[in-house]
Amino acid sequence: MKLNHTNKWPYVFIAPFFIIYALFNLFPMLFSFYISMTQWIGYGPMHFMGLSNYRIVFTDPSFYRSVWNSIVIVIEGMIPMQALGLILALALNYGFVHFGKNYVRNAFFVPYVTAPVAIGLIFAAIFDQNFGVINKFLAGAGLIRGNIDWLHTAILSKPLVAFVSLWRYLGYIAVIYLAGLQAIPAEIYEAARVDGARAPTAMIRIIIPMLKPTIVFQVTLGIIGCLRIFEEPLMLFGQGDGFSYSGGVNHSAQTMNMKYLQVAFQSGQSGYGAAVGYAMFMIILVFTMIYFWLATKKDES
Repeated sequence: MKLNHTNKWPYVFIAPFFIIYALFNLFPMLFSFYISMTQWIGYGPMHFMGLSNYRIVFTDPSFYRSVWNSIVIVIEGMIPMQALGLILALALNYGFVHFGKNYVRNAFFVPYVTAPVAIGLIFAAIFDQNFGVINKFLAGAGLIRGNIDWLHTAILSKPLVAFVSLWRYLGYIAVIYLAGLQAIPAEIYEAARVDGARAPTAMIRIIIPMLKPTIVFQVTLGIIGCLRIFEEPLMLFGQGDGFSYSGGVNHSAQTMNMKYLQVAFQSGQSGYGAAVGYAMFMIILVFTMIYFWLATKKDES
């Protein structure tokens, strides 16, 4: 079909979007994939290596350690986030919070818009071994005798990252769930009340099923976000050694994103770092697709 002077203008008007997308999104993605198949230090000549970088990635124990750390943070952080976010949204929506509801809602949302650097510095001070308020509180309550070195104990690293993430994102998750609850027609609640359905029964049989699209959306974003987590472990464990990407003692909280940045920028191995980045993308994609398939399997059967 030939374009004439009357129908070419729509293409002219949408062309800037595709040009900008190609320049700033598509080209960097394709170029970074090419970089992942080269030996390059970020400048100078590139030496093409094919898939050698990917073979190194998937035989690197430190990469698998970062994958494991990220998965543990998903389990320790994302599940409590979703459960507590839903409980908070239910409390706000069904009137369990009567006084200052708007204030409570805004207060819970504030951490989400707080700068990650400020959050990391605050919690690094709170969990400091010598003057942190956590140790002072536990000691005052008689629960500990000596100060706990929270930031330099490997077994505590991932729970600390999960806790800070929970504090940061809980309000945002609750607001999204609250929006989903308020989208459920009021007539459904009235019909359930007329039929004699008690609150727990209505919650399990009516509200949760109708909220399933929101839950799937939230959990999907939660999995992606926790697998890509970066700011929290960096701010908690990267300050003492010049904001390194090691992830604390014995790399115990080094996530996939931190591993990627450590290799690509701190070590100067841009080609290998790009391969780590694409490996991280593939792992996140697999986890997300598995969850989405499990979440929608019942509806399709």
